[in-house]
Amino acid sequence: MISSITLFTYEFDNQDIAVNELNEQLHGFELLAHTVGILMCDTEFIDSGVYKAVCAALPFDVVGTTTMTQAVDGEAGVLMLTVMVLTADDVFFEVGYTEPIPSNSNIAEHSKAGYESVAARLPSGPKLIFVFPPLLENAGDEYILAFESFCPNVPIFGTLAIDDSITFEHCHTFHNGEMSQDRLAFILVSGNVSPRFLMGTIADENKLPYSGEITKSKGHIVQEINNALTSKYFESIGFAKNGKLDDGLQFVPFLLDFKKRADHDDIPVVRAMVYFDENGYGVGRGYMDEGSVFFLTNPSADEIFKSSLGLIDRLRELPDKQAIIIFSCVVRRMTFGTQPLREAEMITEKLSGGPPFMFAYAGGEFCPTSYTDGKVTNRFHNYSIIACVL
Repeated sequence: MISSITLFTYEFDNQDIAVNELNEQLHGFELLAHTVGILMCDTEFIDSGVYKAVCAALPFDVVGTTTMTQAVDGEAGVLMLTVMVLTADDVFFEVGYTEPIPSNSNIAEHSKAGYESVAARLPSGPKLIFVFPPLLENAGDEYILAFESFCPNVPIFGTLAIDDSITFEHCHTFHNGEMSQDRLAFILVSGNVSPRFLMGTIADENKLPYSGEITKSKGHIVQEINNALTSKYFESIGFAKNGKLDDGLQFVPFLLDFKKRADHDDIPVVRAMVYFDENGYGVGRGYMDEGSVFFLTNPSADEIFKSSLGLIDRLRELPDKQAIIIFSCVVRRMTFGTQPLREAEMITEKLSGGPPFMFAYAGGEFCPTSYTDGKVTNRFHNYSIIACVL
């Protein structure tokens, strides 16, 4: 059985104060035979050296990413560093860091050696994989395909690195004091563990009166919609002009039905299209498969909040919770405008006083849409809120 505790500090300047605060919170908590830490923080903690000092002081392996806005028991804030500590006698944790991954390269090719060296340290095959990839030009699905090629039918959960800049230029992944903008950090978990997963996304009632079929695509590049060039399709519905998305449309959410995929499980997935390339093709954050049907959506802040509230209420009803890890798409936070802590504060209010939890914002979310009878359907998501319950 897993035991857990969350640690936090707002001290992003003084290394000694930050380390002392975390050590005081950890004092008295029993670390069992196998322990790991998931660390999330604002980029300020990198610049000041606090991140490295914390990793050096903690007596266990640590991986994670940069983020914006976080929450743990009783606390929700922006300039925070948080750590979810997982420890057990009968659950095994092994951490890894891949070699650098160039944008638009083969993820599996650059990750296989790192995965195999870490997996060899486990007493048995992994039952859960936590992934913390860098924010590259690659589609998020490519990380899933890579790990599924190493160990099929294992649930994958995690977050793409993100930061609080407009251009997302300072996103980093973490591994035991190291940091990188092009290396993937991960945790392999084996032993007595049975994870459960929840997901909340854009509801059907948020659909706009614009739908269609992706008639030509390659991976995350949408070439044609309804047999028309993608940029022309968006111009025809008033969302674009002269080959560019309208001002204010930083991301266009697609509610997709992967009806022609072999692993289709009847659960729609949301994808974000971010811009048109020089050919007029739409570039998405994740795979947008040819033959998929879609609706465009435009959820309000209240509708986003409602879906988060629904997930948390469902989560609270689950029995036997020792640790809860929640990631929410950064676009959801953007939707809240002048209330950037709205979602985080609700989660803190609802979950504080119960099992330890960690909440942070994501550049893209990795979470199974179904996990039953030993069969898992791993998915990459946008615009979603996801939870892993241990």
